[in-house]
Amino acid sequence: MEMIALFDAQCSLCQNTKRLFQKLDIGKKVTWMSLQEYERKGFSPQFKAVDLRREIHVINPDGKVLIGYWAVRRLLLLSPITCLFGLVLHLPFVHLIGNRVYRLIAKNRYKLNKRKCEDNNCSLFEE
Repeated sequence: MEMIALFDAQCSLCQNTKRLFQKLDIGKKVTWMSLQEYERKGFSPQFKAVDLRREIHVINPDGKVLIGYWAVRRLLLLSPITCLFGLVLHLPFVHLIGNRVYRLIAKNRYKLNKRKCEDNNCSLFEE
């Protein structure tokens, strides 16, 4: 099994994140699939639709699922350009801050992308 990254194709921040990581993925180790395609193809119902829209999900080749901060941290290790930053995120206690920062960005993605999100999809989970 290959590494699969699930992203929200209706969110401009998510699309930009995907494009950036694809450029960095020199070895083409990750297959990117929109969560909309994932749902259409009827893959395992192990994820709730609402969760897939809140945070990026990465499915490792061994089947382990990484979500949000943990997924981004894993993706950063795949590129020589971002590997050092990915290693820093593995230091003890960094996850305490990193996870909060990721969730803050994800929660406020509409506010951060108002000009790029004309159809309000990014505000889907704005609280």
